[in-house]
Amino acid sequence: GGVVGIGGRGGARRLGTLRRERVTVSRAAVLADAEVLMQHHARHKSVLEVLFDGEEGFGGAVTKEFYNKVADALQLRAENTAVRTWIPDDEGPEGSEHLWQTGGLFPHPLPPGSPESAAARRRFVFIGRLVGKALLDGHILPLPISSAFIRAAVLGERLGEDELATVFDARSAGGAVALWVQGVVKDMRHERECAEALEAEAAADAAAMAATTASAVGVGEEADAGAVVSPPHKRARVCPPEAAAGAAAGASGGAADELVSAVDTHLERLSYLTFACPITGHALGGGAGGGGSTRGGVGGGSSGGGMDCDDKDAGGGCDAEDEVHVGNVEGYLAAVVDFWFVDGIAPQLAGFREGLSEVFPVSALHAFSAEEITELVCGRDTIEWTPAELRRCVLPGFMYTADSPPYLWLLDVLADMPDSQRHAFLEFVAVCPRLPPGGLSALPRGPIKVNRMDPVDKLPEGRTCSQELRLPAYRSKVGLHNTLNPLIVLFLLLLLVILLLLLLLLLLLLL
Repeated sequence: GGVVGIGGRGGARRLGTLRRERVTVSRAAVLADAEVLMQHHARHKSVLEVLFDGEEGFGGAVTKEFYNKVADALQLRAENTAVRTWIPDDEGPEGSEHLWQTGGLFPHPLPPGSPESAAARRRFVFIGRLVGKALLDGHILPLPISSAFIRAAVLGERLGEDELATVFDARSAGGAVALWVQGVVKDMRHERECAEALEAEAAADAAAMAATTASAVGVGEEADAGAVVSPPHKRARVCPPEAAAGAAAGASGGAADELVSAVDTHLERLSYLTFACPITGHALGGGAGGGGSTRGGVGGGSSGGGMDCDDKDAGGGCDAEDEVHVGNVEGYLAAVVDFWFVDGIAPQLAGFREGLSEVFPVSALHAFSAEEITELVCGRDTIEWTPAELRRCVLPGFMYTADSPPYLWLLDVLADMPDSQRHAFLEFVAVCPRLPPGGLSALPRGPIKVNRMDPVDKLPEGRTCSQELRLPAYRSKVGLHNTLNPLIVLFLLLLLVILLLLLLLLLLLLL
């Protein structure tokens, strides 16, 4: 630890020593050990320093690796099957090793009061503690959390229909269905607005015609002297001409006929949907096992479109077997949105806040936006750097100068690297696969040092404790490129092998 003091030279007041707490965890059971560790350490104000059982390394680089390994374990498909933490993708349990969502990881909605929901809540208490401790100690937790989750869990915002496309896409479990239903509902709302606008326009035209007729025969001139009515051809239409024509043709049939015409092309596909959650399959809308809302509109923009299921012996609500149709599709979308963004994740959000508040008050983050908090916790998802930034943050060290050809070649190779290899390079030299806010210049241990090593035919070495790259004095840029890039690819393959071994061990423990 170090001495903390304030004041000028000779007048500093000693405040005390920054305490460090050193603990040991097992690589083979890093997630289970991390849960126990955070349960006991979250309320401690000392800096956490982690060692791996049976290994000699210690210090900040090893602790960073601990956070990296825990973040990786939380994304394992097998772990997400054991504890339903994140919304799954469309690959199912037999998919790739890790879950991946375009918009970031978001809590898996679960029926409130179920054993699965209770287990998920406990997991999010742990994640809250982990996020808080990483933030407090200045570490990046490379867990690609959705900013929508931060908005709901940290900032207390209520998510609604507008966030569906932010969290879900076609590869998310249930995402394709929900987004398609949302499109159907938007068509219905637009058709309803068109019909209402046309009815108002027809009424105005009739009033104008009556006024014109009355004026022509000398009746009512004095009463209507102050009225100004725009001619029909000068009033802007709310709907395009083709939509207006279609709505006008069905105007005599009433609102029901207009709503049916709005989604006539969707009727066949709607008939395959039942009033159940597209992810969990449990009933929505207040039926058996349901927890969804029964309000008619979503997003504050519609009226009508309630559940309209059978009376269920005057109890109301819909069962999972009830068919979704034009009369209740808006209510179905409302129930899905409520379950996915409110009822189904409320325990998880509460658990996350509980865990985070054990480390520091949640309100301490309210000065930041959701995107800023996500970047503070998880780092930048994409690695961006410029040649000028590389010159400032990757510095020549032992036996190299700013004009040494191998050093300059290294900067050129780094500038041309694809994103995946940039992640691997940072992992190789700094155990930091994501950049902290501020980019390369914000790496916890300062600039990356490039030191010379001999002989020239050796492979480069990364020293993570000192954030150092030991680079042989290659004779050409091509030679450096052909050595460094395969080394990084080999490093990625080695990480993959380690992860596969950990997954195999986890499966054996589960069996």
